[in-house]
Amino acid sequence: FFVLTYISIENLRKYTDSLFIVISILLGSLLFTAPKAGVRRWFDLGPIDFQPSELAKVVIVLFVANYLTKRNKTYLLFFFLSGILILILQQPDLGTSIIIGFVISSMLFVSKLQLRYFVLILLIVLGFFFIFLEIGLINENQLNRINDFFSTESEDFQQSQSRLLISSGGIYGQYFQVEKIDKIFVPVETTDFIFAAYAFNFGFVGVLIILSLWFLFFIRLSQILNVTSSDFDKYVITGFISLLAFQIIANISTVTGLLPLTGLPFPLLSLGGSSMVSTSIIFGITNRIFIENNLVI
Repeated sequence: FFVLTYISIENLRKYTDSLFIVISILLGSLLFTAPKAGVRRWFDLGPIDFQPSELAKVVIVLFVANYLTKRNKTYLLFFFLSGILILILQQPDLGTSIIIGFVISSMLFVSKLQLRYFVLILLIVLGFFFIFLEIGLINENQLNRINDFFSTESEDFQQSQSRLLISSGGIYGQYFQVEKIDKIFVPVETTDFIFAAYAFNFGFVGVLIILSLWFLFFIRLSQILNVTSSDFDKYVITGFISLLAFQIIANISTVTGLLPLTGLPFPLLSLGGSSMVSTSIIFGITNRIFIENNLVI
């Protein structure tokens, strides 16, 4: 956070293309690593695991913002980003691919791109999704998750347990209670289902507090869109708001059973060093944008 705060936005822009190349190489290298839990998403660096796709989210926002600012040909941007999405789908990581697609769409929507081109790009992306589905680029396990979610014959065990854990938290949660009720088992509650554990400990009031803090943060970020004269700053802030908001909504929707399992972390809450670092980078860049526009975040 502090390192990115002291790097000027102009200097950061100079290295966006290089960062995009580096992250593409890292994502491609993952395909040659040994699978862990059936997927190839992490580099095993001894005491820590590094997940390049978390860093890729930030780099893609910067790359797209720089590309739109320079007003280069849009079809080239689509070509570059398609390659990244294919690499992430091969891990496989459908959740991250979807969130990156959503973030790119939100940035294109606020750009000076004409509406008909924006709709055309969305249709092309949808078409490629079905092509990938047909040729097997989308993992069968991910498809099974979606099919099981819409099936009326079965209910996902994790999501069922998660809803029970959330409801057990009550209004004020169990953390401060003298007589605590027994905690319901939820798999991976420190990562994908961290929100359920948080709701159990701090209840409905705690949920309102954390969501209110994030809402106020997004309102504060959106103010920069009306102040800054830099298109790059506007695109970056739009991308970061979309990225963080989508992850929060998707994570809550997953643990409550409104969406199929995605594996997307809750920013600053889910256990995971790569996610924490990428979120800190986002905060650092955002802080720098506010500094350069003479605002207090």
